[in-house]
Amino acid sequence: MMLKAAFRKVRITPEEPAPLQGYDPNVHIAESESDILDDLYARVIVLENGGSRKVIVSVDCCLTNEQTFQASDPGGKVGTYRHLLQTFPVGTRRQWAESAGVQEESVSVHATHTHSAPEHFGAKYTARIAQAISEAASHLQPVRIRAASGSNMIAVNRRPHLQHNEELPVDRALNVAVFEDEEGKLIGALVNCAVHPTLLTNPLNRVSSEFVGLAMSEWEEREGHGFTALFIQGFLGDVGPYGHYRNEESDTYPWVKRIAHELFQQIMEAVKQSVPVGGMPLYSLERTVELPTRKGYFLPSIPVVLHGNRIGDLVILSVSCEVFNGYVNILQAESPFPSTWFSAVANGYCGYLPTSSAYRDGLGGYEMNTTPYSEEASGIFVQAAKQFLQELT
Repeated sequence: MMLKAAFRKVRITPEEPAPLQGYDPNVHIAESESDILDDLYARVIVLENGGSRKVIVSVDCCLTNEQTFQASDPGGKVGTYRHLLQTFPVGTRRQWAESAGVQEESVSVHATHTHSAPEHFGAKYTARIAQAISEAASHLQPVRIRAASGSNMIAVNRRPHLQHNEELPVDRALNVAVFEDEEGKLIGALVNCAVHPTLLTNPLNRVSSEFVGLAMSEWEEREGHGFTALFIQGFLGDVGPYGHYRNEESDTYPWVKRIAHELFQQIMEAVKQSVPVGGMPLYSLERTVELPTRKGYFLPSIPVVLHGNRIGDLVILSVSCEVFNGYVNILQAESPFPSTWFSAVANGYCGYLPTSSAYRDGLGGYEMNTTPYSEEASGIFVQAAKQFLQELT
């Protein structure tokens, strides 16, 4: 049996006034006539191997939740919450699964995490994505995969003040997988690294796919012929854009475009080192782990979704939290796979998940104020994720 795949890309730029999710949607509302800097897209890959079919969807949006979520107060006030509206209507992931003829657990939904996108995409937009999935599922073709791991220079730790801090470490892995047809022509790619796309400011009420989306678009424009590149956001909880101190007074969009091109160039360097990898077996798995919350949160625990996509020796471990970057080294060391990618803000949303060391370092900060989880949750998550990776074998 040979792995088959198809890619599609669909425009989801808002066509009406849109409250934006990344900061305060009650304040920052984009007007479609004046506040669109660049288009937003949903990108799709459908994979098939014999009787197994899997779908990966990457959306230029901030979150991927179908249920509202109550984040803890950014100022740290116990019993006060920030209400996060659902990004997609209830049943969206199921609808996308039906479009591909698969079960819901065979679909993995990823946010690029741009903060300059609508807080909610209604049925008009999710139906377009469903149609793109259906079209991809109807045009599968045999593919070969090449993969590589490089480094990105656009990411830096951002604790404790949401700004550039080189005193704390980050994992700068840049993972790329390219898909070729039988004639060796590139038809699509997956790109994975960890960084908050929060560079666009002054003002905040504008729509943009940010530097991660623009980098994908630059690659797509270079290749042409329907080539589609999906960005898979990494464990980005405490990772921000390099050099960003949040004290800029002028429009930062030119900077966004410059960093996008730099990321594109770094992707191209990684692709030069790519080597063939097997595409079988094709397998996915999903589990839920209950993580305990901290004192004062209104629920005793929160269900966190773990999703795994295995494409041969490549595995993508996705988590519904904004996972701190320090978990990469912890879990990478325990992974039984030659290539393990890590993805956050996928298949739902349930807040920041700090590492145990972050609870103890005394630095505090926005992420530590807004997390609903207790320190105990860190150990439970690590054990669950390790076991989950073993199950994927």
